[in-house]
Amino acid sequence: MIWEAFRLALESLRAHKMRAFLNLLGIVIAVTTIVSVVSVVNGLNSFAAGLINELGPNTFILAKFGIITSREEFLQALKRKDIDEEDVEAVRRLVPQARRVSPRAFRVDSVYGEGERLRNVFVVGMGPEFPFMVGLEIADGRWFSRSESDAARPVAIIGYDVKDALFPHVDPLGQMIKVRGKPFRIIGLMARQGRALGESRDNFVGIPLSAYRKAFGKRDSLDIFIESPDQPSRLVVEDAARVVLRSRRGTRFDAPDPFGVVDASALQTLWRSITFLAFALVTVISSITLVVGGVAIANTMFASIVERTREIGIRKATGARRRDIRFQFLFEAILLALIGGMIGVGLGWAAATAVGTLSPFPALVTPGLIVAALVVAGLAGLAAGWLPAVRVSRLDPITALREE
Repeated sequence: MIWEAFRLALESLRAHKMRAFLNLLGIVIAVTTIVSVVSVVNGLNSFAAGLINELGPNTFILAKFGIITSREEFLQALKRKDIDEEDVEAVRRLVPQARRVSPRAFRVDSVYGEGERLRNVFVVGMGPEFPFMVGLEIADGRWFSRSESDAARPVAIIGYDVKDALFPHVDPLGQMIKVRGKPFRIIGLMARQGRALGESRDNFVGIPLSAYRKAFGKRDSLDIFIESPDQPSRLVVEDAARVVLRSRRGTRFDAPDPFGVVDASALQTLWRSITFLAFALVTVISSITLVVGGVAIANTMFASIVERTREIGIRKATGARRRDIRFQFLFEAILLALIGGMIGVGLGWAAATAVGTLSPFPALVTPGLIVAALVVAGLAGLAAGWLPAVRVSRLDPITALREE
């Protein structure tokens, strides 16, 4: 019975190729939109999860601003007191449970070397523990030591973009660069980090925070990176660090923290809220397109009923039951929608691949997404074909046979 319905459905589609193609457009556009956009969102989610997880589940950050999601929060954060070196030392001294404590400050500035100038370099002032807390790796040379940090030695670690731009043909170790007019000796070359959302992660210079303060002054508020020994003790360490900063600022017990707390879970929550908006927009657009495609399929089925009334009468007169007729027309509608769904999956896959290849945005097409897209297309065909199928199954065979 299924094979017979499949054969009849294909014959009907072949008999009206142009009409079938035009009716497929709505389903094709909807499925293409779903597959392409959701693939990009999946790719971004996977990529962002990898970046966020570099922070580590046991590491959190105390910062003046934290995660800001509105203009009001930003204006309120501007009024907060800056975090300085004394705050960092207080946390290091009064939170002995912490495994590592490291400050960080950063600027985007120009770097000079070998008579060349490289603009928009990410210059980071950091403690000696910082690279190990965020998963940075060294390719050649070494990180600076605690004694070099305490003495504000002018030493630097650079990324591959800085090396390729300023020292393309020589070993950069031992070479000199200038940051804000101050010379720094290169002692380390970071491993390649690649690109993140269109921005290079290798356009980087890391220097001791004490040397950073000499170059840029003390106007920047510091971020305090704190690592707990393990996951169970993370909240204990976080509470202890919060108490230290709150007491140094004289914060009342019933007042909110005058600083932000950032960890991997908070960043993941923020990212999901951003991508959820994109997914919701895609859902609305795809739903409208699916409705249009479903209406077109329903119109096709109603037109097919008028054209094939006599055929239906003959089938009923020779023993076909209502459910047989209903199944035949439902099968045609679902098959039409699935063909559009398969075309849409192919176009969506191609679009996602193009986006991943030609743009900084990654794309990830999963088998589950393909199955979901085809199921949505099939359900749209089922909904569109139900009313025409019920109507045709109720035709009186005598009346149908008289139809010319």
